[in-house]
Amino acid sequence: MPESVRLLLILWVAAISGEIVHQLLNIAIGLMDPSVLIAAAKEGMDADTEAVSDAAVSTSVYASIVIAGTVGILIMALLAWMLSQLRHRSPKAGMARRMLMFFGIYFGFRVLMIFIAIPADNDVPIAMYLIDGSLQILVGVAATMGLVFSFRPEVLVWTREIESGKTTRS
Repeated sequence: MPESVRLLLILWVAAISGEIVHQLLNIAIGLMDPSVLIAAAKEGMDADTEAVSDAAVSTSVYASIVIAGTVGILIMALLAWMLSQLRHRSPKAGMARRMLMFFGIYFGFRVLMIFIAIPADNDVPIAMYLIDGSLQILVGVAATMGLVFSFRPEVLVWTREIESGKTTRS
């Protein structure tokens, strides 16, 4: 296995693992103090839905937190499968590389948003946001580096997107 492919795999394993931890932290942060989400849900109600009980609103908020985290983890499972396809040089390796590229771009842009976003005013310890933000930065850096490696000629040969004698270097 070429070194560029090996490094790409290591970076993406780190990014996917970190993102799973981030999703779990998001669930924990949401469950620690859902008051902001509950207030937003109540604020969004119109006259017909104001009769909904507080318990129903709270239940829907808790369910949405867990469902959102679960969907995020399932997406990471899909990326892990794509990484496996790339590692084993399957016929789907080219598609897997392109899908990982898409998520590499997404994670890279998400790092920029971390510096713009302001945490909600709630009772969650600031250390949780510090840990989560640091983790998101590490995920973004690993995914962006994986993105850089995905364009290397050795990787393109590995995924059979170009023939071994036809590299793009002059």
